[in-house]
Amino acid sequence: MTGQGSLKDNATIECDDHGAEFFEVEINSSMDEAIHNPDLTFPQGLSWGYLSSSTSGALIVAQLSHFECGGIALSLCMSHKVGDACSAYYFLRDWARLTRDPKLTLSPPYFVQDSLMPSVPFDVPLFSPVIEPKKERCIQKRFVFSESKINTLKALVVTESCVQNPTRNEVVSALLYKCAASSSTTNLGRSQLVQTSNLRSQAPLPPTSIGNIATIFSTPIYENYEHDLKLPKLVTDIRKSKHDLSTKNNLQENEYIRVMLEAYRTGKLPFHQRNCDVYTITSILAFEFEKIDIGFGKPTRASQESGSFSNLFILMNTPDDHDRGVEAFVNLNEQHMSVFKNDKDLLQFATPF
Repeated sequence: MTGQGSLKDNATIECDDHGAEFFEVEINSSMDEAIHNPDLTFPQGLSWGYLSSSTSGALIVAQLSHFECGGIALSLCMSHKVGDACSAYYFLRDWARLTRDPKLTLSPPYFVQDSLMPSVPFDVPLFSPVIEPKKERCIQKRFVFSESKINTLKALVVTESCVQNPTRNEVVSALLYKCAASSSTTNLGRSQLVQTSNLRSQAPLPPTSIGNIATIFSTPIYENYEHDLKLPKLVTDIRKSKHDLSTKNNLQENEYIRVMLEAYRTGKLPFHQRNCDVYTITSILAFEFEKIDIGFGKPTRASQESGSFSNLFILMNTPDDHDRGVEAFVNLNEQHMSVFKNDKDLLQFATPF
């Protein structure tokens, strides 16, 4: 496998064709166990950390795992220093296409350069080790929202707000945030929802553009939970925040880059200057990982590796073509999760795994 290169001075990618790393392993457990514990199939011991100061190792690592029953699992880890979730999807999708048809001619990937989005100035200390996250036990649990339950949530929002045609992302994000904020164990009494947004549709880019071509948008900081943490209001605020984002030049005035620069300069984790609980939700519902066929048909399921960062939620499609549901991968610290997983409003609409 070939790639664009390796990390240089912890800020730029040197185009030395260092390539991606590929491992092929045998796993001494049943495939059913791996389906319910996907971490078994991901490469272990990678040095990547949140704002890690490490400068060594490949930026893309893939692993093909074999099981005694003859089944296989393919996993991919891509450093955020080179690409985002969309980049990882393009990588896997095109790899699968070539596996099915080696003679297929594909357009080469286009790696986004500084001319499109502002880069970090070199006088800013990058990836400082003083801003490593707190060492706390983070738990990941999976919650599945069926299409019928999502439609019930949508109907509730439409009835009690001015929002028309709420999306799966909006209603599930609002409910997850509501339940997480109301079950917080930090006693801060203030919280905010931050979500990511893909900017590829706003930029003159080829279809398979690789890079961190994204930004973030946020709800207001909520303090009056009894009034603010109601589903129709939260969806209304999410919709307004997305609309406000659409009116900006997000390539040149990128909120995500601004927040990261603030973190680098202050030596604090992103958003920790706000003195409130911040919950980040990333939706990859637009990317059909669950349909990527490497020559053996559609996978039994697609999944995420467990995260090590609390207050992070990732939304994926469920594998059933006949049910446009959502799988939510929820990462919270152990104490918070013990309360969150029993929230009555959450369990009314989601099934825990």
